[in-house]
Amino acid sequence: MKNIIYLILPLFLWLETANEALSQDFEVLFRDFDASNLTYEDKRFLQTALAFEGHYHGLLDGAWGRISDRALNRYSQSEFETAPADWHMAMLAWSLFERLSNDGWEFNYFPGLGLSLLWPEKTIVRDADTDYFLNYSHKSSTLAISMGVHNRETTQKLHDFTLSTHEGATQPYSVRKQNLAVSSATDRDGSILYTRSDFVNGSWSTVMLSSSEQDAAILGAVSSSISAKRVQKLSFTIGGKLDYVVKTTIDALEQSDESQAKTAEVPPSNRKNVSGSAGSGFVVSAAGHVLTNAHVVEGCTTITVDGRNAKLVAFSQEFDLALLVSEAFENKEVAVFSASSAKLNSDVTAAGYPYAGMLGGLNITRGSVSSLKGLGGDPVTMQITSPIQSGNSGGPLLASDGEVVGVVVSKLNELKVADALGDVPQNVNFAIRGEVALLFLAQNGVEAKLSLDDRRLEPEELAELATSFTTFIECR
Repeated sequence: MKNIIYLILPLFLWLETANEALSQDFEVLFRDFDASNLTYEDKRFLQTALAFEGHYHGLLDGAWGRISDRALNRYSQSEFETAPADWHMAMLAWSLFERLSNDGWEFNYFPGLGLSLLWPEKTIVRDADTDYFLNYSHKSSTLAISMGVHNRETTQKLHDFTLSTHEGATQPYSVRKQNLAVSSATDRDGSILYTRSDFVNGSWSTVMLSSSEQDAAILGAVSSSISAKRVQKLSFTIGGKLDYVVKTTIDALEQSDESQAKTAEVPPSNRKNVSGSAGSGFVVSAAGHVLTNAHVVEGCTTITVDGRNAKLVAFSQEFDLALLVSEAFENKEVAVFSASSAKLNSDVTAAGYPYAGMLGGLNITRGSVSSLKGLGGDPVTMQITSPIQSGNSGGPLLASDGEVVGVVVSKLNELKVADALGDVPQNVNFAIRGEVALLFLAQNGVEAKLSLDDRRLEPEELAELATSFTTFIECR
């Protein structure tokens, strides 16, 4: 799953700098998730993907309700630390595509049982039969599947045995209905034994599943799939919303690759020298070190900080950070970093010089930390709601006590994407995490000032403090 996330991550980074000719409609990728336009097939497909990810524990019936919503919320928070968005559907679909391709999972109907269930056609192995069961094992996991048809007395013994194996901290799971019995137990080591019996055609058809704790999600997906009827094959609606989200994401990735390939044809040293660029930074040492983004100074022939000549001393494309050194600043203070990480939903203030300083000096915007990770779960960045403009890159992100908790790095290019989206993505902005910036500084011999002072400052005090160490950077 993580590999899929890293494949799609460059798409969202590319959207920040997409060119004017961008015409693909990417709106569906950024909207809040809405199940109302999904078909039965789409919903069942997503339920199955969520089950395999370990978040959905319900019937794979295509009925999207509270259980499905909660499962998607758990998935989105776990993988991206954000509320569900439509592009998360593409991630789920690709995770399931991978499983289908590798293991051949599909709904299979067993006439002798009168039951349907998910079956890994490519990776299932027939084991030796026992008195009561036909036995199978899954080559790609510890999942074992046993199936048989029994009378009432034998069925009762199977469920009693299942419950007797339970040594977990909670009560074993048990359901008893006129035509259905379900028992689930967890052993001391976390291994699971699940038994389901359906009364079909005068007998009890039983499926018994077992797995280690690490494969609980696979067992859960199979147990959720069992149905006392023939069910249709796993699919999604061609031309439906899920299909559109997946294809739109693929189209966007292709355009991103093409755009990046064209950019790569121009040597980095020549990209910014023609017309120059500008950004922001802030003083991090009494020796005149200034921290900014790597992309602010990439390819520069000359760099100035507040009009003074500066030299590039360290550069990291991985962190998108650069360290400059300039003449001693008589009127500048040294920024103090927070010794603790930014908290989710905490207040933050961004400082910088947008639009090459044309807005008339230092610009201050306020917001909050909306996610502790960046796009695709990127651990280097976090998402913020502070409004960011072109030229804010490299400026400090301050907590409510005036301590630096991040370095402003990027935003989705709202004006350039608006025509394609039909709507403007709101406050999708990012900052490099403060602890990453501290690591970069330490690696390059700069010992940053740290503080645990949590005294909240008034907004006017924050602005005055930011002015004391934020700098204007020009690149030619």
